[in-house]
Amino acid sequence: MYFDESFIQSLPDDPNIALRQICDKYDTMVNDYFQNSGAVHDISVQALDLVSTFLEAIGFELESEIPELFGPRDEDIRRVSDFIAELRDGTTRQLGKGQYDSYKHLFMEKFEVSSHYEFSQGDLDEIQELLNRLRDLFSKSEELEEGHKSRLLRRLEKLQSELHKKVSDLDRFWGFFIDASIVVGQMGENAKPMVDVIKKIVKIIWPMQTRAYELPSDLPFKLLGQAEDDKSEGEKS
Repeated sequence: MYFDESFIQSLPDDPNIALRQICDKYDTMVNDYFQNSGAVHDISVQALDLVSTFLEAIGFELESEIPELFGPRDEDIRRVSDFIAELRDGTTRQLGKGQYDSYKHLFMEKFEVSSHYEFSQGDLDEIQELLNRLRDLFSKSEELEEGHKSRLLRRLEKLQSELHKKVSDLDRFWGFFIDASIVVGQMGENAKPMVDVIKKIVKIIWPMQTRAYELPSDLPFKLLGQAEDDKSEGEKS
């Protein structure tokens, strides 16, 4: 095998960096065997199988479809090469954005640039504690499908790693809440402990969101269409 178990085990936890390393290894091996079209074809087939399985495991949605290999050999190699190049460009953009966000936070702290949202130390500590509790609930859940569980845990880890006293937006919170709500919403009553924790976090960050938009701080949190749904329920009763 060109991509053996030791290589797979050595991949870092960050999926973007791991995918970039797979792409780089593919390029290296193609260059090493460029005079042997049979070997390059085998490398390409194995690389495509590896990448396809990897993307499925991490729940990554591609903008384009994974290519099908049906010959001739040179065309298969070209299809895989183009696909790997596209993946590399995507991971480069993601890694660049992560680096940009990191630099932005450092500069904001260094030069005390005003941001839209600032947590009190008490709120920050409480949110971290609630996120740790949510992580424990996700990890121990036997009802969450493993793919969904892994994706939620990765998003949760990313959210915690980027949680600072000053943040420029709360988008990562809302994105995580939507994803988590869709997944745990399929669990019925057993999802209640997770939902309760999410509600407690929303209770902390919602007033910050309303102040940023110069809305009343006591404005109740409602999802789009919830007011109409509540009214309809009241009329039924």
